[in-house]
Amino acid sequence: SFVCDHIETLYEVDIYYRQVAEEEGLEFARAGVPNDSDTFIAALADLVLRECHEHFKGGER
Repeated sequence: SFVCDHIETLYEVDIYYRQVAEEEGLEFARAGVPNDSDTFIAALADLVLRECHEHFKGGER
């Protein structure tokens, strides 16, 4: 649900949930986030521009 790493989720996932998994004998793995991927940023920008165009077309605000 997040598009970049930040301290809250890094702590919660990398420290807290890793510890819980280890205590329960579970394998722990974490998926990466897009952060500053050029492809991801371009796609995100395209979505924002498309929504802005739809919202403001015809001089509406």
